[in-house]
Amino acid sequence: MDKLFELDPSGSMLAFNDMMQKQIVMPAHLMDDRSHGKANTREGKAASLFKDFSSVAQATGTYTGHDYVAIMEFLMKHWNIEGMTGLSSDAQKAQEDVCLLLGKLKKLTSIQDRRLKTRPSVNTKFSWVFNREVPVIQV
Repeated sequence: MDKLFELDPSGSMLAFNDMMQKQIVMPAHLMDDRSHGKANTREGKAASLFKDFSSVAQATGTYTGHDYVAIMEFLMKHWNIEGMTGLSSDAQKAQEDVCLLLGKLKKLTSIQDRRLKTRPSVNTKFSWVFNREVPVIQV
């Protein structure tokens, strides 16, 4: 992306904004246990495996909204998104949008933190940890 921003700042800004507006989704969002048999949480076969996995990652601090914001902040600073000049009018609008998005994500992360503190955890079995029950905060 460094080279793309150098060669085509307007096109790169449009692409970066498009990607961030759609949100970066982990490839694992498609994981589930259905390929191992009928989806049944009592047997550790959960169709919502990624959602549960995400809840555990969030609750344990392994990967949180704060990490997502930190990555976005790093990229924006590295590519000088806010200070970039000489952009087309569409790219300037994209620049404004992506800068606003960062603020929105920070606010949403704070809201999510407050909500997580009030939610009870439930034990959920995970087949990939030998059907052990793991406390999961329902997001």
